[in-house]
Amino acid sequence: MNVTLSGYNIDSSIIEELKNSAGWTEDNVTPETLSAAYARISRDPADIGELRKISRTEVAKSRKSNETIIFGLGHSSVAEHAVFNFDITGISRLATEEVQKFRLASFTEKSQRYITLDGDFIMPEEIKNTPYAEKFANIIKLQNAAYFTLFEALKEDLFAKNADKIKTNRDRIDLETKAKEDARYIVALATKSQFGMTVNARSLENMLRQFNSSDLAEVRELSAKLFEKVKSLAPSLIKYVEPTKHETAKKEYLANAAKPIGSRGASPLFVPVSATPDADRTLVASLLYAYSAASFADCLEHAAKMSFSEQEELVKQALAAKESFEKVDRAFENIDYSFELVVSATNYAQLKRHRMTTQLVQDYDPELGCTVPESIKAIGKEASFNETINKINDFYYDFAKAFPCSRNYILSNAHRRRVLLKINARELYHFISLRDDEHAQWDIRNSAKEAENFVKANHPLTSMLLCGKSSYREHFAKIFPEK
Repeated sequence: MNVTLSGYNIDSSIIEELKNSAGWTEDNVTPETLSAAYARISRDPADIGELRKISRTEVAKSRKSNETIIFGLGHSSVAEHAVFNFDITGISRLATEEVQKFRLASFTEKSQRYITLDGDFIMPEEIKNTPYAEKFANIIKLQNAAYFTLFEALKEDLFAKNADKIKTNRDRIDLETKAKEDARYIVALATKSQFGMTVNARSLENMLRQFNSSDLAEVRELSAKLFEKVKSLAPSLIKYVEPTKHETAKKEYLANAAKPIGSRGASPLFVPVSATPDADRTLVASLLYAYSAASFADCLEHAAKMSFSEQEELVKQALAAKESFEKVDRAFENIDYSFELVVSATNYAQLKRHRMTTQLVQDYDPELGCTVPESIKAIGKEASFNETINKINDFYYDFAKAFPCSRNYILSNAHRRRVLLKINARELYHFISLRDDEHAQWDIRNSAKEAENFVKANHPLTSMLLCGKSSYREHFAKIFPEK
């Protein structure tokens, strides 16, 4: 066996330097050649190293081959071998939500928990030079002023309460982080952010197509700028970026069909919707299935004949040597849960990162209320917080009539939306491990705890090792005291 590192992501400045080297041309520097070389593997007996060499020296043929295979024959996975990295700056938190909902991409974003905000925000292009522009800016400034007031008050309170615990500069930074974490709830979704994105060509084309059908001009602008960066670099991989008739027609039809349902305002923050019937038995059958020669129906029948203690022992043995960083068996993916959550924008900013789940997301709705951090209540600032929220809401309802597509920019991180979350038990283990950890942000930790408690109450075997990573050792020791 031989393993060859055929390529990897490098900084664009190095690529620019390489372009100026002897023998390099604009066409040489393209990830298309890897896609073309790998596409030929299935039908060309030549060594893969030779195929890559041919692709690099015959870029025009490589591009023609890609177009035939990807767009002619429909083998789109070939485009996944080409990977791009983007720095995206000066984008609003609202637009960021539309970008980061895509599963097959990686994002690392500026955190409002760790960085003190400086008041920068996006002025939607569509409201510039209108009477609403000044009003919009004034409401944002009001929110930013409230943020700095809350930050200082929260920091002062935390420092006073923990004076005897502050030993190092790290201790001071940790307390400041907690103050920023809760002060940001008043900040607008128009606040600027930045993030790094890594995405393959196939996923990028899908992104661009969906961005171009977005209601937000900012997202459509992002699509144009991303496409501008790659269209000459990889023309054989990224081609269909305009919204399809299907996407446009679907959105219009479903929006009209949903109108009669209306809105019912406030609702519980957590509602279990559905779960796999007899999940524990299904899990036992699924664990057995991969190691048997029987049908799944036979495995289910066998599991049904087992006593609870026998089923428990089987699941225990399947988990007995698991480390905190390891995934549970893929058999857990056969167990599904659906929950309806009402979450703040702050909560959703973290929830959306769990992209292997299925999330159906409604629009933000002021009628759902706002999430006010307990720390803000504790320092007597709840009334002023709500006063700012009321001013935001008053402007929102007026603003929404004139600019319905831009209305959410003005809402705060405290405003809420409904999310229908479908998650399998294997992914739930990852979600709970990360979000019920002692270091997790309290808002999403509350949501995670609700899901965790539901599964533990209903499916004791499926949830046997379900816990946050900070409590894993202690929890494991209770299940396996002899280990």
